[in-house]
Amino acid sequence: MGVRVPTRPKLRSTWPLVAGVAAVITAGAVLFAPVASAATVFSAGFEDGSITGWSKSGGTWAVVDDGSRVARQSKTDTENARLFNASTSLTDYTVQARVKPVSLGSNGFVGLLSRATGATVFYRLALLPGRVELQAVQGSSIGVLGSSSRTVSNGTWYTLSITTSGTTVSGSIDGTQFASASSSVSSAGRIGLQTSYASASFDDVLVTTGGTTPPTTPTPTPTRPTPTPTGPGTPTPTPTTTPTTPPTGPPGNANGLVGFATLSGYGRTGTNGGTGGATVTVGNYAQLAAAVADDVPRIVRVSGTITGNGDAMLDVGSNKTIIGIGSTATISGFGLDVNGWGPEEVAWGGDLCDPAEKDSFTRVQNVIIRNLSFRNSADDSVNVQCYSHHVWIDHNTFYPANDGSVDVKRGSDLTTVSYNRYVGTDKSMLLGHSDSNGAQDNGYLRVTYHHNWFDGSNTRHPRVRFGYAHVYANYVSVDDYFIGLGVEGKIYAESNYVVGAKTITQDFGNARLTWTSSNFYDPATITRANDSGKTMEDWLRADGSVAPPPYSYSAGSASSSPPSAGAGVSGADIVP
Repeated sequence: MGVRVPTRPKLRSTWPLVAGVAAVITAGAVLFAPVASAATVFSAGFEDGSITGWSKSGGTWAVVDDGSRVARQSKTDTENARLFNASTSLTDYTVQARVKPVSLGSNGFVGLLSRATGATVFYRLALLPGRVELQAVQGSSIGVLGSSSRTVSNGTWYTLSITTSGTTVSGSIDGTQFASASSSVSSAGRIGLQTSYASASFDDVLVTTGGTTPPTTPTPTPTRPTPTPTGPGTPTPTPTTTPTTPPTGPPGNANGLVGFATLSGYGRTGTNGGTGGATVTVGNYAQLAAAVADDVPRIVRVSGTITGNGDAMLDVGSNKTIIGIGSTATISGFGLDVNGWGPEEVAWGGDLCDPAEKDSFTRVQNVIIRNLSFRNSADDSVNVQCYSHHVWIDHNTFYPANDGSVDVKRGSDLTTVSYNRYVGTDKSMLLGHSDSNGAQDNGYLRVTYHHNWFDGSNTRHPRVRFGYAHVYANYVSVDDYFIGLGVEGKIYAESNYVVGAKTITQDFGNARLTWTSSNFYDPATITRANDSGKTMEDWLRADGSVAPPPYSYSAGSASSSPPSAGAGVSGADIVP
């Protein structure tokens, strides 16, 4: 359903992210309490494909593709391979990086360096077989400032962080501090990356210095219409018709995107999510909520399973790429709500947006959701509503939710849903809120559904009201119906391979359908086609009146094998 609960906090309006958000999020801070703002003095994501500016000492270093562009040291027989950068005069700061051992043997380590005064004097946070250590290195002398048992696996990303303040040195891994000690080995120096008898990838290097603490209750400049009281306890909503400044992000399309999300509209050209913004890694609900709350371009990498805090849905702001790391990234117990109608809007406009209010609030736009498994959402797994546009939902796996898996409704538009796998879901994909919502939905709801794998799912692949659905190259093995023909819907279907279904179309209204000859099904696998007295109109009602979509694409022929769909398949965790 995706209906908002007025008491649910809308982080995009109530918690502005401070400078240095990457350091705050990946260090595991609780972002709903006051935290010290930080100034970024150095960062490197290697997306430009270069390590120019870094000083190399030993090993073989290059920028390679490892989920995103990373710095890779590949020579495993080198005792000391180091890469240095940033100012030699840095004193009190935090250096953080994502580190992935690629080949770590029993006598090696990979690490992050701080306050390096030369090639052999620095503080080091080292990943070793079975443990992590914070070390003070002075030539051949290595003092262990703190150690913690830890499974260290090749092929796994770890977020390492060293903080220096005076003579205090602290070390953290994946947001948890495990060591803090006093040391006078080094008072200032550069940052560095290091391997010893190992190869490793390094990414998202960030150096921040301390700042001031924001007020306990953040008070952003009001940008929303506010109610004007006319008497005690009787507020009268007085919304303006001028929305807040629309969020901006660089134009263009992400690699691999096709369909309606590529088109221009509503002042935006194409969909590329968080392109141009910082990359952050999140591992719990608070971190994820903070990372997606605003409209600043940002690539948000989800690590492991994130369990909800009791809310059915989490608001997602504009200009975001939310992408899982590896094959295990999971959203459990809640869904993602791409929807600009939050508690402030509810206060003056009621629970739901309507056509009269479409120009009085800021719409969410330019969002990519990719390589995530969704389980047990209390509402929808992904909900796109209230005039949101330019959304790409790609390479995710959906398991049953309390309601729908992917809903697009209430005036939303220019969306592509591709290469997803729906495993045993019930209401898989809804397009259009209700039969009575034509005033809001007519002229909107243009969505491309391609190369999805409906794996034992039940209904709505999709069910279409008012909108235009381009449905192509999907692999269909469903228990009930494939396409729901709703009120005033338009569907163009081609190159779909129907393994089996109760019926190909189910009538809910006067929707029109073009079903091209490139689709495949065997009547023997369609339950309704084998019912006595049924005609083709009973299991496949198509009039051929819907024109093809207005963009370039290649549907190919219907494939008898499932597409490479779902989270965790090869390449799905690469930022497009």
